Amino acid sequence: MITAAIFGSLFLFMLLRVPIAVALGLSSAVGLLLSDINLEIAAQRMLSTNNSFPLLAIPFFILAGEIMSTGGMSRRLVTFAGSLVGHLTGGLGAVAILGSSFFAALSGSNAATVAAIGGVMNAPMEEKGYRPQYTAATIAAAGVTGMIIPPSILLILYGVVTGVSIADLFLAGLLPGIVICISMLVLNWALVRREGIPRTEFQGVSEIWRSFREAFWPLLMPVIILSGIYGGVFTPTEAAIVAVLYGLIVGMAYRELTFADLLRAFRRAVISSAVVMFIMNCAGVFAWLITINQIPQSISAYLAETAGNPVFYLLLVNIFLLFVGCIMNAAAAIVIFTSILYPAAMSFGIDPVLFGIVMAVNLSIGTVTPPLGVDLFIASAVTKVSIERIVVMIWPYILVLIADLLLITYVPPISTFLVQIFR
Repeated sequence: MITAAIFGSLFLFMLLRVPIAVALGLSSAVGLLLSDINLEIAAQRMLSTNNSFPLLAIPFFILAGEIMSTGGMSRRLVTFAGSLVGHLTGGLGAVAILGSSFFAALSGSNAATVAAIGGVMNAPMEEKGYRPQYTAATIAAAGVTGMIIPPSILLILYGVVTGVSIADLFLAGLLPGIVICISMLVLNWALVRREGIPRTEFQGVSEIWRSFREAFWPLLMPVIILSGIYGGVFTPTEAAIVAVLYGLIVGMAYRELTFADLLRAFRRAVISSAVVMFIMNCAGVFAWLITINQIPQSISAYLAETAGNPVFYLLLVNIFLLFVGCIMNAAAAIVIFTSILYPAAMSFGIDPVLFGIVMAVNLSIGTVTPPLGVDLFIASAVTKVSIERIVVMIWPYILVLIADLLLITYVPPISTFLVQIFR
């Protein structure tokens, strides 16, 4: 009865369009009352959820991404991407996709990636004859890599919940992110080829070198982060602080980061961090409540018995998380459903790092899938194209992303190869 009440009230609040954090908090309150537990415990669990040193990485990486975006670094990354692929068929679409992958390595956020790259690429793509809805769909889909390529906020949350090394998760996200980027580049080439959009003339190796020199310092940041973490110089949380300091230094060196810009970056970072942490607070209470009621253990045992083998279990997880990603915020989903799905995955001997990447990719796809699809709303706001028109054009990207998901799921070395080498 308690299980039905907890999850039933959660889905009821979501259907009523109650914000996900509030819905989690209210459904937790229902569960606490039915379990005859004092509601004061909710405040204690909220505090203990955020009492985690690794979680400090989230607000600092968000701030680093905002500084990078404000300090002109996103424009330099797009210029460098343009020198590499801008002359190909569908060149500007390819620039948006490749530029998003570069920026994802700075921000760790799909939302920040879509906003930053969309702001730079929207006007040039429309001037070259790209349909507005295709421009918006490409920008939205390209933002998916923001949750996979390190430093990924989703992977930090997964590491906090499970105790899996965040450094290993960061390293494991590199190749899947590259696979997804390449697949979207190929799809963009195929789609634009039929549109008859003229190609841009190749500017030569000298232009690649010039734009690389301008983008060198932003490109160096992910190298510093990963090498510092794996070299034992600093922890992932300390790496986030280093990223903020590095962004400030580079932004001031470029002389494009004014005091007013910095204030806006801090303001946006505070708002984004508060949203994530509020979700974490309420999701933490919810996860604790279902754990003390033995709900994850029961569901995990049932799933393990139903699946019978790791191949079918991963298929069930993919189907389930693709559905969850359509209706729930990714941060909340990773906190709640990791505690439910992780034990069964371990009983099947699935690599915990691989499982984290599979969960992150699943929930990333949800950010471009209706009805929630937060990236769709951001792309709509940036490009002024209606959600309905974007949805029509986003489906080819979603199908390719699902194919990527299956490839990453059933070819584990894509995720584990680099981790094994560095171990």
